[in-house]
Amino acid sequence: MRHFIIDCDTAEDDIFSFFLLLHRGAQVHGITVVEGNVSFQVEVRNALWASEFARRYFHVNVPVYPGMERPLVKSFRTVENVHGTGGIGDSALEASSAPEKKHAVDFILEMADRYPGELEFLAISPLTNLAMAYLKDRTLPEKLKKVWVMGGTINGHGNITPAAEYNIWVDPDAAKLVFNAGFDLTMVSWDLITQYTVNEEWEEIKRMNTEMSQLYVRFYTHYRNFAMTRQRMKGNPHPDLITTAVALDPGVATHVERQFVDVENCDCLTRGATVIDYLGVLGKEPNVNVVYQLDRSKFMNMLFQLLKGN
Repeated sequence: MRHFIIDCDTAEDDIFSFFLLLHRGAQVHGITVVEGNVSFQVEVRNALWASEFARRYFHVNVPVYPGMERPLVKSFRTVENVHGTGGIGDSALEASSAPEKKHAVDFILEMADRYPGELEFLAISPLTNLAMAYLKDRTLPEKLKKVWVMGGTINGHGNITPAAEYNIWVDPDAAKLVFNAGFDLTMVSWDLITQYTVNEEWEEIKRMNTEMSQLYVRFYTHYRNFAMTRQRMKGNPHPDLITTAVALDPGVATHVERQFVDVENCDCLTRGATVIDYLGVLGKEPNVNVVYQLDRSKFMNMLFQLLKGN
Protein backbone atom coordinates (compact mmCIF):
# COMPACT_ATOMS: atom_id res chain seq x y z
CA MET A 1 0.00 0.00 0.00
CA ARG A 2 1.32 3.42 -0.98
CA HIS A 3 0.28 6.44 1.06
CA PHE A 4 -0.41 9.77 -0.66
CA ILE A 5 -1.56 13.31 -0.05
CA ILE A 6 -2.63 15.03 -3.25
CA ASP A 7 -2.20 18.81 -3.25
CA CYS A 8 -4.52 20.55 -5.71
CA ASP A 9 -5.60 23.84 -7.26
CA THR A 10 -8.53 21.80 -8.36
CA ALA A 11 -9.25 21.93 -12.08
CA GLU A 12 -9.89 19.13 -14.56
CA ASP A 13 -6.41 17.57 -14.55
CA ASP A 14 -6.21 17.63 -10.73
CA ILE A 15 -9.50 15.75 -10.51
CA PHE A 16 -8.40 13.05 -12.94
CA SER A 17 -5.04 12.76 -11.18
CA PHE A 18 -6.97 11.99 -7.99
CA PHE A 19 -9.02 9.39 -9.84
CA LEU A 20 -5.88 7.78 -11.31
CA LEU A 21 -4.32 7.42 -7.84
CA LEU A 22 -7.43 5.63 -6.61
CA HIS A 23 -7.77 3.54 -9.76
CA ARG A 24 -4.20 2.26 -9.27
CA GLY A 25 -4.81 1.30 -5.65
CA ALA A 26 -3.04 4.10 -3.79
CA GLN A 27 -4.34 5.12 -0.38
CA VAL A 28 -5.09 8.83 -0.60
CA HIS A 29 -5.35 10.19 2.92
CA GLY A 30 -6.56 13.62 1.88
CA ILE A 31 -6.93 16.27 -0.78
CA THR A 32 -5.24 19.50 0.27
CA VAL A 33 -6.27 22.64 -1.60
CA VAL A 34 -4.03 25.61 -2.40
CA GLU A 35 -4.30 28.85 -4.37
CA GLY A 36 -3.94 28.56 -8.14
CA ASN A 37 -6.00 27.88 -11.25
CA VAL A 38 -9.38 29.34 -10.31
CA SER A 39 -10.98 31.01 -7.30
CA PHE A 40 -10.21 29.23 -4.03
CA GLN A 41 -13.89 28.62 -3.29
CA VAL A 42 -14.31 26.89 -6.66
CA GLU A 43 -11.19 24.80 -6.05
CA VAL A 44 -12.53 23.60 -2.69
CA ARG A 45 -15.94 22.85 -4.16
CA ASN A 46 -14.36 20.89 -7.02
CA ALA A 47 -12.29 18.87 -4.56
CA LEU A 48 -15.43 18.09 -2.55
CA TRP A 49 -17.23 17.02 -5.72
CA ALA A 50 -14.31 14.74 -6.63
CA SER A 51 -14.34 13.24 -3.13
CA GLU A 52 -18.08 12.59 -3.34
CA PHE A 53 -17.70 11.01 -6.78
CA ALA A 54 -14.88 8.81 -5.48
CA ARG A 55 -17.04 7.67 -2.59
CA ARG A 56 -19.55 6.28 -5.06
CA TYR A 57 -17.24 5.17 -7.87
CA PHE A 58 -14.17 3.88 -6.00
CA HIS A 59 -15.84 3.19 -2.63
CA VAL A 60 -13.37 5.25 -0.63
CA ASN A 61 -13.75 8.25 1.63
CA VAL A 62 -11.14 10.98 1.09
CA PRO A 63 -11.47 14.20 3.12
CA VAL A 64 -10.74 17.67 1.76
CA TYR A 65 -8.53 20.15 3.64
CA PRO A 66 -8.46 23.81 2.54
CA GLY A 67 -5.02 25.33 2.82
CA MET A 68 -3.23 28.49 1.73
CA GLU A 69 -5.36 30.90 -0.29
CA ARG A 70 -2.47 33.13 -1.41
CA PRO A 71 1.30 32.93 -2.00
CA LEU A 72 3.81 33.53 0.78
CA VAL A 73 4.88 37.01 -0.37
CA LYS A 74 3.55 38.37 -3.64
CA SER A 75 0.17 38.45 -5.33
CA PHE A 76 -0.84 36.17 -8.21
CA ARG A 77 -3.63 35.73 -10.71
CA THR A 78 -5.93 32.86 -11.53
CA VAL A 79 -6.27 31.47 -15.06
CA GLU A 80 -9.95 30.98 -15.82
CA ASN A 81 -9.11 31.62 -19.49
CA VAL A 82 -7.26 28.29 -19.45
CA HIS A 83 -9.60 26.16 -17.32
CA GLY A 84 -12.91 28.02 -17.41
CA THR A 85 -14.63 29.70 -14.50
CA GLY A 86 -15.56 26.31 -13.05
CA GLY A 87 -12.13 24.72 -13.49
CA ILE A 88 -13.72 22.16 -15.83
CA GLY A 89 -14.94 24.71 -18.34
CA ASP A 90 -17.50 27.36 -17.48
CA SER A 91 -20.00 25.03 -15.81
CA ALA A 92 -19.96 24.56 -12.04
CA LEU A 93 -19.68 21.36 -10.05
CA GLU A 94 -21.97 21.03 -7.06
CA ALA A 95 -21.04 19.38 -3.76
CA SER A 96 -23.18 18.63 -0.74
CA SER A 97 -20.41 17.85 1.75
CA ALA A 98 -18.23 20.24 3.73
CA PRO A 99 -14.45 20.44 3.93
CA GLU A 100 -12.54 19.52 7.08
CA LYS A 101 -11.93 22.26 9.63
CA LYS A 102 -8.29 21.28 10.09
CA HIS A 103 -5.96 23.44 7.97
CA ALA A 104 -4.17 21.63 5.13
CA VAL A 105 -0.74 22.52 6.54
CA ASP A 106 -1.56 20.93 9.90
CA PHE A 107 -2.99 17.87 8.15
CA ILE A 108 0.21 17.42 6.13
CA LEU A 109 2.31 17.51 9.31
CA GLU A 110 -0.06 15.12 11.11
CA MET A 111 0.12 12.56 8.29
CA ALA A 112 3.91 12.88 8.00
CA ASP A 113 4.17 12.03 11.70
CA ARG A 114 1.73 9.16 11.32
CA TYR A 115 3.46 7.62 8.27
CA PRO A 116 7.14 8.63 8.55
CA GLY A 117 9.15 7.36 5.60
CA GLU A 118 5.99 6.16 3.84
CA LEU A 119 3.95 9.24 2.96
CA GLU A 120 4.27 10.63 -0.58
CA PHE A 121 3.24 14.17 -1.46
CA LEU A 122 1.85 14.75 -4.97
CA ALA A 123 2.19 18.48 -5.60
CA ILE A 124 0.31 19.23 -8.83
CA SER A 125 -0.15 22.84 -7.76
CA PRO A 126 1.75 25.83 -6.38
CA LEU A 127 3.95 24.78 -3.46
CA THR A 128 2.63 27.12 -0.77
CA ASN A 129 1.06 24.43 1.42
CA LEU A 130 4.21 22.31 1.44
CA ALA A 131 6.45 25.31 2.07
CA MET A 132 4.35 26.37 5.03
CA ALA A 133 4.43 22.82 6.43
CA TYR A 134 8.21 22.82 6.08
CA LEU A 135 8.49 26.19 7.84
CA LYS A 136 6.48 24.77 10.74
CA ASP A 137 8.55 21.56 10.89
CA ARG A 138 12.04 21.62 9.39
CA THR A 139 12.32 17.85 9.83
CA LEU A 140 9.55 17.29 7.25
CA PRO A 141 12.00 16.34 4.44
CA GLU A 142 13.15 13.41 6.59
CA LYS A 143 9.57 12.22 7.10
CA LEU A 144 8.19 12.38 3.55
CA LYS A 145 9.20 9.46 1.36
CA LYS A 146 8.84 11.34 -1.93
CA VAL A 147 7.66 14.69 -3.26
CA TRP A 148 6.37 14.69 -6.84
CA VAL A 149 6.17 18.15 -8.38
CA MET A 150 4.38 19.22 -11.52
CA GLY A 151 6.12 22.47 -12.23
CA GLY A 152 8.91 24.41 -13.84
CA THR A 153 10.57 24.10 -17.20
CA ILE A 154 13.67 22.32 -18.46
CA ASN A 155 14.20 24.52 -21.52
CA GLY A 156 12.85 27.83 -20.26
CA HIS A 157 9.62 27.69 -22.28
CA GLY A 158 6.99 28.97 -19.86
CA ASN A 159 3.20 29.13 -20.09
CA ILE A 160 2.37 32.13 -17.86
CA THR A 161 5.45 34.20 -18.76
CA PRO A 162 8.04 33.51 -21.46
CA ALA A 163 10.29 31.87 -18.85
CA ALA A 164 8.02 30.54 -16.10
CA GLU A 165 5.53 27.72 -15.67
CA TYR A 166 2.34 28.63 -13.81
CA ASN A 167 2.62 26.52 -10.64
CA ILE A 168 6.11 27.79 -9.84
CA TRP A 169 5.30 31.35 -10.94
CA VAL A 170 2.31 31.61 -8.56
CA ASP A 171 4.60 31.22 -5.55
CA PRO A 172 8.30 31.10 -6.48
CA ASP A 173 9.25 31.94 -2.89
CA ALA A 174 7.54 28.77 -1.71
CA ALA A 175 9.05 26.77 -4.56
CA LYS A 176 12.54 28.02 -3.73
CA LEU A 177 12.08 26.88 -0.13
CA VAL A 178 10.82 23.45 -1.16
CA PHE A 179 13.46 22.82 -3.82
CA ASN A 180 16.24 23.62 -1.36
CA ALA A 181 14.79 21.92 1.73
CA GLY A 182 16.21 18.44 1.17
CA PHE A 183 13.10 16.56 0.02
CA ASP A 184 13.49 13.56 -2.29
CA LEU A 185 11.89 15.57 -5.08
CA THR A 186 11.05 14.66 -8.68
CA MET A 187 10.10 17.42 -11.11
CA VAL A 188 7.94 16.94 -14.19
CA SER A 189 8.15 20.12 -16.24
CA TRP A 190 5.65 21.96 -18.38
CA ASP A 191 7.71 22.04 -21.56
CA LEU A 192 8.24 18.28 -21.28
CA ILE A 193 4.58 17.33 -21.02
CA THR A 194 3.59 19.49 -24.00
CA GLN A 195 5.21 16.81 -26.18
CA TYR A 196 2.77 14.14 -24.93
CA THR A 197 -0.70 15.50 -25.67
CA VAL A 198 -3.90 13.56 -26.36
CA ASN A 199 -4.33 14.05 -30.10
CA GLU A 200 -6.32 11.72 -32.36
CA GLU A 201 -7.10 9.58 -29.29
CA TRP A 202 -9.74 12.18 -28.40
CA GLU A 203 -12.20 10.64 -30.84
CA GLU A 204 -11.52 7.15 -29.54
CA ILE A 205 -12.17 8.36 -25.99
CA LYS A 206 -15.47 9.88 -27.09
CA ARG A 207 -16.50 6.51 -28.53
CA MET A 208 -15.75 4.62 -25.29
CA ASN A 209 -19.07 5.79 -23.84
CA THR A 210 -18.23 4.90 -20.24
CA GLU A 211 -19.09 7.09 -17.26
CA MET A 212 -15.44 8.05 -16.82
CA SER A 213 -14.79 8.73 -20.50
CA GLN A 214 -17.89 10.93 -20.75
CA LEU A 215 -16.70 12.84 -17.71
CA TYR A 216 -13.27 13.21 -19.30
CA VAL A 217 -14.66 14.72 -22.51
CA ARG A 218 -16.92 17.06 -20.56
CA PHE A 219 -14.13 18.25 -18.26
CA TYR A 220 -11.34 18.61 -20.82
CA THR A 221 -13.13 20.20 -23.80
CA HIS A 222 -12.45 23.78 -22.66
CA TYR A 223 -8.82 23.03 -21.80
CA ARG A 224 -8.28 21.17 -25.08
CA ASN A 225 -9.64 24.06 -27.12
CA PHE A 226 -7.42 26.54 -25.27
CA ALA A 227 -4.33 24.38 -25.69
CA MET A 228 -4.87 23.86 -29.39
CA THR A 229 -5.81 27.44 -30.25
CA ARG A 230 -3.69 29.50 -27.86
CA GLN A 231 -0.79 27.25 -26.88
CA ARG A 232 -0.06 25.78 -30.33
CA MET A 233 -0.50 22.17 -29.26
CA LYS A 234 -1.78 19.22 -31.27
CA GLY A 235 -4.15 18.20 -28.49
CA ASN A 236 -4.85 18.58 -24.79
CA PRO A 237 -1.92 18.27 -22.36
CA HIS A 238 -1.89 16.39 -19.06
CA PRO A 239 0.66 18.04 -16.77
CA ASP A 240 -0.88 16.80 -13.52
CA LEU A 241 -1.98 13.42 -14.82
CA ILE A 242 1.45 12.67 -16.32
CA THR A 243 3.12 13.63 -13.04
CA THR A 244 0.74 11.27 -11.27
CA ALA A 245 1.56 8.50 -13.76
CA VAL A 246 5.29 9.00 -13.13
CA ALA A 247 4.69 8.82 -9.38
CA LEU A 248 2.70 5.60 -9.72
CA ASP A 249 5.00 3.91 -12.23
CA PRO A 250 8.62 5.11 -12.49
CA GLY A 251 8.82 3.30 -15.84
CA VAL A 252 6.71 6.09 -17.37
CA ALA A 253 9.80 8.32 -17.01
CA THR A 254 12.44 6.88 -19.34
CA HIS A 255 15.13 9.54 -18.84
CA VAL A 256 15.71 11.13 -15.45
CA GLU A 257 18.76 13.10 -14.33
CA ARG A 258 19.63 14.20 -10.82
CA GLN A 259 20.64 17.86 -10.99
CA PHE A 260 20.78 21.02 -8.93
CA VAL A 261 17.68 23.12 -9.54
CA ASP A 262 16.88 26.51 -8.03
CA VAL A 263 13.99 28.93 -8.49
CA GLU A 264 14.23 32.58 -9.52
CA ASN A 265 12.15 34.73 -7.16
CA CYS A 266 13.34 38.18 -8.18
CA ASP A 267 10.97 40.92 -9.34
CA CYS A 268 12.11 40.52 -12.92
CA LEU A 269 11.23 39.00 -16.28
CA THR A 270 12.37 35.56 -15.16
CA ARG A 271 10.43 35.43 -11.87
CA GLY A 272 9.29 31.85 -11.34
CA ALA A 273 11.83 30.31 -13.71
CA THR A 274 13.47 27.03 -12.72
CA VAL A 275 17.23 27.24 -13.17
CA ILE A 276 18.87 23.87 -13.84
CA ASP A 277 22.63 23.61 -13.39
CA TYR A 278 23.16 21.27 -16.34
CA LEU A 279 26.97 21.39 -16.20
CA GLY A 280 27.44 21.57 -12.45
CA VAL A 281 29.10 24.96 -12.71
CA LEU A 282 27.69 26.10 -9.35
CA GLY A 283 29.37 23.26 -7.53
CA LYS A 284 26.21 22.43 -5.54
CA GLU A 285 24.85 19.02 -4.66
CA PRO A 286 22.03 17.85 -6.97
CA ASN A 287 18.65 18.24 -5.26
CA VAL A 288 16.03 17.30 -7.86
CA ASN A 289 15.28 14.29 -10.05
CA VAL A 290 14.50 16.02 -13.36
CA VAL A 291 12.40 14.07 -15.85
CA TYR A 292 13.51 14.57 -19.47
CA GLN A 293 11.66 11.88 -21.40
CA LEU A 294 8.48 9.84 -21.07
CA ASP A 295 7.08 6.58 -22.41
CA ARG A 296 3.95 7.87 -24.13
CA SER A 297 2.46 4.42 -24.68
CA LYS A 298 2.66 3.58 -20.97
CA PHE A 299 0.99 6.83 -20.02
CA MET A 300 -1.75 6.43 -22.62
CA ASN A 301 -2.37 2.87 -21.48
CA MET A 302 -2.83 4.07 -17.87
CA LEU A 303 -5.22 6.78 -19.04
CA PHE A 304 -7.25 4.42 -21.21
CA GLN A 305 -7.54 1.82 -18.42
CA LEU A 306 -8.89 4.54 -16.13
CA LEU A 307 -11.39 5.77 -18.72
CA LYS A 308 -12.56 2.27 -19.63
CA GLY A 309 -12.97 1.33 -15.99
CA ASN A 310 -10.50 -1.60 -16.29
